[in-house]
Parts: sequence; C-alpha cells; structure tokens
Amino acid sequence: MGNDSKGGDWVIAVPVVAALALLGDRDVLDRAERRQVAGFVRDEDRHRCRAAHLLARAAIGASTVRDPAGLAFRREPNGKPALVDVPGVDVNLSHSGDWIAVGMSGSGRVGVDVEADRPEAFWREIVASFLSPEEVLKTTPPGTVEFLKLWTAKEAAVKAEGSGLSIAPDRITVERRPDGFRVGLPSGTYDGCWLRLDDGHMLAVATDGAPLWLIRCRDPDDLRQALHGLAGLATNS
Repeated sequence: MGNDSKGGDWVIAVPVVAALALLGDRDVLDRAERRQVAGFVRDEDRHRCRAAHLLARAAIGASTVRDPAGLAFRREPNGKPALVDVPGVDVNLSHSGDWIAVGMSGSGRVGVDVEADRPEAFWREIVASFLSPEEVLKTTPPGTVEFLKLWTAKEAAVKAEGSGLSIAPDRITVERRPDGFRVGLPSGTYDGCWLRLDDGHMLAVATDGAPLWLIRCRDPDDLRQALHGLAGLATNS
C-alpha cells in the first residue's frame, strides 16, 4: 500500500513517549476515555492507553477539520470504536509495547494491530490454536518474524470487520501477496500490509477500502509534521 491516497485513508504509528511528549498536556479526553485509562493497574499501561486516545483525537481531528476535544466516540456492540456525527468514516486504534497506532478510512473499514514480538515459547504454546491448516504446511518454525506477521494480519482483518473474538484464528488464512496480504472473512475481503516499526514491534493494517497512507513517526517532530500534513490534505481535498 503506497502513500498516494487521500487524507481520509491513513494509519499513523508513533512511540508512546513521543506521543505523550507532544500531546500529553492536552485535556481533550472525555469521561469514558479517562475512566478507561484509570482502569489500568500499571503506569505503563495507563500511559499507553492515554497516548493512543490522545493520538486518535489529534489525528482524526486534523483529518476531519474538527476540534479534537469535540469529537464524540461510541463503542459498537463488538467493541470497535465509532465516531458520532461524522458519517462515512471508520476508525481503529491499537497499542502494544512501546508503540501506538491509529487508523481512519473514509472509503471502507479499517483495522490496525500493533504487536510487540514474543519469545519462542509463546508461539509454541499457541501454534495449535493459531495457524490454519493451510498455514501449518507453509509456516517456518515458531519464533520467527513470519509468526508475528500472521498474528498481526489476522488481528487487523478481524478488527476491520469488527467481529472481535467470534472467529477463531485457526479458521482464518492469510494469503501472502507481493504488496502485503489478503484475508477473506464472512463480511468480505480485506487487503493489508505490514510495517516493521522497530526491532521489536510489528504493525499490520487491513481495509476493504482505498489504499492506506502509512505514516511512521519516530519522535515528536515527526508527529507534529504528520498531523500538519493530515490537516493540509483535509483542507485541500
């Protein structure tokens, strides 16, 4: 998926510390979001969740030319976040380890999944319930990057569809393609791709809409420029 799509179809990823450095002093979260953040026991989990919601409001606000604090979200029955009073827009967010990501699509459904790599023992424990029969025949041994790619691709597609945990991972087959992957689910087909965020984190994105513009920010300056770019695309479209 290239960088030639419009401002309404994008995914932005940034380290937690960079997002908080730029956005951490903004008082824009609503009561439900603050309650969700406070529900985590560990400080690192609270910081990660807060950073993800701050990024979502900043990026979606820039892309829709709306005040980030004025955006209203609701949870669909399957748990997927949805924007209120912004028709025709699908959103998703993910956070794991040191990274967070937010996606928005104005042309279809979008799913994003950030995952930190796991030790080999983790993959060996879940392999029987994770791989489809077709993937068992093709996949390299546990602990490889291939496992992380399959995991994130399935998660991104399921999140795009909004089916949550209703589809077992071993019933989903990831079809490798030259530019990424394809996953067929009950509601349709989702195309996606991966982006290696750093040595320990993988991002997968999936959509049934237009190609997604992938934006990886490594520091607060990158994030500031990315938000400015989203705002510029929105005002010029």
